[in-house]
Amino acid sequence: MAGELTVGDAIRNYITALAPTERPTVVPVLNSFGRWFGLERGLAEIDAVQLERFQDYVASSGVDPTSRLEPLRTFLSDARQKKLIPVALASYVKIKRKSAAERQSLGRPVAVQTIDVTRAGFEQLQVELQKLESDDLPAAIASMQRAAADKDFRENAPYDAAKEHRAVIQRRIDEIKETLSHASIVDEASEDRVGVGTRVVVRDLDEDEEFSYTLVGPGERGMGKISTQSPVGRALLDHIVGDVVSVTVPAGVHKYRVEKIERVG
Repeated sequence: MAGELTVGDAIRNYITALAPTERPTVVPVLNSFGRWFGLERGLAEIDAVQLERFQDYVASSGVDPTSRLEPLRTFLSDARQKKLIPVALASYVKIKRKSAAERQSLGRPVAVQTIDVTRAGFEQLQVELQKLESDDLPAAIASMQRAAADKDFRENAPYDAAKEHRAVIQRRIDEIKETLSHASIVDEASEDRVGVGTRVVVRDLDEDEEFSYTLVGPGERGMGKISTQSPVGRALLDHIVGDVVSVTVPAGVHKYRVEKIERVG
C-alpha cells in the first residue's frame, strides 16, 4: 500500500537508485523537503497544498524555489509512475523556464529607460530600502517560518497573513530597486514648466478648488507628493502657467488649470 511507505524511505530508495554523479544536486533538495515535511510521515500524505507551502518556505529563506526544485519534481514524477502516490503531484512543483523569446534575447543589448527623481527622493529611497532589507524583511521571514512550523496547513491563517505581509514588503523592495537602478537625479528643475522637483498649484475648474502638488519620481512618497506616473502627474508634465489639462480619474474627467510653478528646495 502506498500509505505504508514513509517519505524518508521513499527518498532513500530513490537516491540509492541514482547515479553517483546525480546525487550532489538531488540529495540536498530531497533531504530539505523530507526534514520539512517529516521523514516518518506517509508518502501518500503529500498533497498540492503542502507542496505549495514548501515552495513558500524555500522562498522565505531567500532562495528562488523555481530555480532549484527540479529534483523534487522528478522524485514525485517517479513516485507516481511507480504508483507509490495516488495523484500526479509533480505538476504542482512550479519550475520557471525561459520562453523562446527570452532565450533568443539573451546577450542582446537592452535599452534602459531612465527615471527622473529628486536628490532628496533618491536618498529617502536608499534609507527606506536599507530598513526594509535589514529589519522588515528578516522579521517577516521569521514570522512566516514560525507559522510554517504548524503542519496543519488547511487552517493556518497566521501563515497566510505572514506570507502576504512578506509579499508586500518584497514588492516594495523590488519597486525601490527598480527605481534606483534606473534613476536619473534631477538637481535643477525649471520654474517655467512642470517637472520632477517642482511644486505646482492647479485649479480644478469643475469644482473651483485649488490644489498644490510636488512632482516626484516613481516610488517616492510623502504628503502632497504625486508621481510623474500617476494620472495627474503625467497630465501636468511639461505644461506652463495658464495651461489647461484634462485628467481622467475614476470619478470622470477633470480639467485643471496650472496657476503657479515653483522649484522645490
